[in-house]
Amino acid sequence: MLNNVFLFTGEEQFLLDKELFRRKENFVLKYGQDSVFPFDVENFDLGILKQAIYGGGLFVTKKMVVLNGIPLDATAKLSQEKKIPIETFLDDFLRREGKIPEETLLVFVSPKPDKRLKLFKFLERNTTVKEFKQYKERELKEFIISQLSGIYIPNDVVEYFLIKVGADLYRLRFECEKLKIRCEAHTLTQIDQALIDKVVFGMVETDAFTLLENIFTHKKTSVEIIDKVKADGEDRNKFAGMLYRSLKLSLFIVDLYQSGVTNAAELASRL
Repeated sequence: MLNNVFLFTGEEQFLLDKELFRRKENFVLKYGQDSVFPFDVENFDLGILKQAIYGGGLFVTKKMVVLNGIPLDATAKLSQEKKIPIETFLDDFLRREGKIPEETLLVFVSPKPDKRLKLFKFLERNTTVKEFKQYKERELKEFIISQLSGIYIPNDVVEYFLIKVGADLYRLRFECEKLKIRCEAHTLTQIDQALIDKVVFGMVETDAFTLLENIFTHKKTSVEIIDKVKADGEDRNKFAGMLYRSLKLSLFIVDLYQSGVTNAAELASRL
């Protein structure tokens, strides 16, 4: 067993990110700001990575190296130019049987890795694997109540909130934060369905935004999103209206940008 190599995986991105952030913060507090080295498939530099893992540190005694997006998931589509350095490193890593210097902590991060890959099978057998599974309904309810501490929300309203927002913890946290701000601003001590309808951003809007993000580049995913909207019995007019509004806003942004307006604050003001 490799004591200084980890695999963080699992589809609950919020829990994974939270644990990774906690570990990074603790590492920085103990060994200094320059002790953490993050890499991902988009900024993968083979030379710098090998130096970070295998080379001696000039100013640090311990190093934490984080590889985001590795092992690759089954849907990853990388150019050959980006694949070659990643595969070169992984071949070398496996040839060494994953053995790295004791002063280095290596964390592979991949929420949905392709489990057919040789790397995944090796990590599963030889390293500490931390899997962050999606919460079940009871855990989701407890999470919502914990995020709204000090404010009473009945069980039936919690269930309505879950139906409207979905099970993604990031979205649940953001929507809970909006509810808390609203309650504090109006000195409210209880949340009801009417308040949720007034403040909370529902799944229909999310589906529209997700479709817009994928429609020009991922046709299969776009069709799946439309099928999901149909299967869920969502209001088609509301969905189309949100899609139209988002598309119009995107076109305005492109028009302004091409006209020379590139400052974020000015873009927001013009829109």
